[in-house]
Amino acid sequence: MDSIKILIADDHTIIRNGLKLMLDKNSKFKIVGDVNSGNAAIDFIEKNPNQVDIVLMDIDMPGMNGIEATKILTSKHPHIKVLALTMHKEEKFINDMINAGALSYILKETDIPELVQAIENTAQGKKYYSNEVSMSLINALMKKGTDNGHDLSKRELDVLKLIASGMTNKEAGEKLFISARTVESHRRNILDKLDFKNTSEMIRYAIENDLI
Repeated sequence: MDSIKILIADDHTIIRNGLKLMLDKNSKFKIVGDVNSGNAAIDFIEKNPNQVDIVLMDIDMPGMNGIEATKILTSKHPHIKVLALTMHKEEKFINDMINAGALSYILKETDIPELVQAIENTAQGKKYYSNEVSMSLINALMKKGTDNGHDLSKRELDVLKLIASGMTNKEAGEKLFISARTVESHRRNILDKLDFKNTSEMIRYAIENDLI
């Protein structure tokens, strides 16, 4: 199996060197280059269009930022996938990167196993969001859900928030002073109303339908 060819775009030398050191230890990955700006990322890919599978893209960089660079790269080179790797967990940055064409979005505080998983998923064309990013998207969807015709009740929104935060039905029930069976009933109603099978579908739907 061919190695996943990775370009690192980050303006901090210590971040680039650290990522290279960690990822070079994994035989599945091949670091083909590292650059310190969006402009440099575009220049590298223009010269080596078939040598990059994934760009690990920071947002805040001098000159052209990661959002603008992602927009250009995914438009001109759709076969190259962008995985945003940034400190920004705010909804605006997440939306801007996803709308620019980034397939996945994780935070710099992510541990190595999750980074590896994110890279592998992205290489396969699958979206990947770190937990805090997922929560930000879910919370935004919850705020706008009733405004977009989903008609979730306040109790259903409460249940959705608790389950999305990682609670079991039993834990959510204790928090809301209802039974685990009642929580499960609310959960099924939420999925039915939103026509989702799982949290990943919820996030994907929210992005594709501009609910966040």
